[in-house]
Amino acid sequence: MAEPAPLARGDGVFRRTRRIEARHIDELGHVNNVVWVRFVVELAGAHSASVGLDLATLRERIGGLWIVHRHEVDYHRPAGLGEEIVEETWISEMRGALSLRHARFTRREDGVQLVTALTRWAFVDAVRLRPRRIPPQVRDAFPQLGAGGPP
Repeated sequence: MAEPAPLARGDGVFRRTRRIEARHIDELGHVNNVVWVRFVVELAGAHSASVGLDLATLRERIGGLWIVHRHEVDYHRPAGLGEEIVEETWISEMRGALSLRHARFTRREDGVQLVTALTRWAFVDAVRLRPRRIPPQVRDAFPQLGAGGPP
């Protein structure tokens, strides 16, 4: 199993590529909707790890972690076996204990948009699992691109 490959960053958007494998495909011959949600969550984790805030660091050093409050997923086009996709994610807002994170998946070959998602993440205390204000060192690690998203 090949790990997704990171792409260049710098505009506040975390990007990487992924090749669609047989395990991602359902009986209809395309990426299953549950798999897309897993891709959204994995992409958020990879972005966080890329800025030094992997799950272990958040839990042990900061005493908090992220949990999903709500996913909104729009399926635009299917993706099939062997296709290479570009995965992108960015933060539009962080306030209190909530973060709004966007994800976009496009086919690398032609740039066709496949799936978009908006996830509302809650930052919680790692022990009590109760919401807590996002600490400055976490908030400052992620540029907030606003509702308009990346340029």
